Amino acid sequence: SLKTLIPHTDGEKLSKAAILQQTAEYIFSLEQEKTRLLQQNTQLKRFIQEFSGSSPKRRRAEDKDEGIGSPDIWEDEKAEDLRREMIELRQQLDKERSVRMMLEEQVRSLEAHMYPEKLKVIAQQVQLQQQQEQVRLLHQEKLEREQQIRTQLLPSHAPPAPTHHPTVIVPAPPPSHHVTVVTMGPSSVINT
Repeated sequence: SLKTLIPHTDGEKLSKAAILQQTAEYIFSLEQEKTRLLQQNTQLKRFIQEFSGSSPKRRRAEDKDEGIGSPDIWEDEKAEDLRREMIELRQQLDKERSVRMMLEEQVRSLEAHMYPEKLKVIAQQVQLQQQQEQVRLLHQEKLEREQQIRTQLLPSHAPPAPTHHPTVIVPAPPPSHHVTVVTMGPSSVINT
C-alpha cells in the first residue's frame, strides 16, 4: 500500500527497504511543502488585506471617526482576526502531526515485520547506551562526593602553605671573616 502512495516510475521494482526509505523521504518533502505553502498563504492573505480596495483595513480607515476619544475598534478586530488565524493554524498543525505520527507508526510496524533482527540490535544498542550513561553518572557522583569530602576536610579559611625561599651564602671579603646570609623573598632581609 505504501508503494502506491509514493511517487515512482511505473513498472519500477523496489525492495521493501527502498519503499520504506522513499516513504520517509516523501513524508519529509510533504512536510516541507506544507510549511512553504502555509507561509505563502499567510503572506498572500496579508497582501490582499493591505492592498485590496475592499479590504477591511481600508474600509475601517475610511469609515473611522477621527474625533477625540473615539475607540479604536479596528485594533480589536485585527487582534480577533489574528486569534482566529492562529487557531486555524494550530488545528492544521495538529492534523498534520497526527497524520505524520500515524505514518511513522506504520513505517515502524512494517520495519518490525521486515527486520526483527535489526530491532534486536537497536534495542541492544539503546540498552548499552543507557548502561554507559549510568556508569558515567555514577563516576561523576563519586568525583563530586570526593570533592565534597575534600572541601569538608580542608577549612576554607586556612592560611596558604608556607613557601620556601632559596638561601644564598656569599663569602665576605677575606680580611673581615664575615659571612653574609641573604634570604630571598617578598621582603628581602640581609643578615650578617
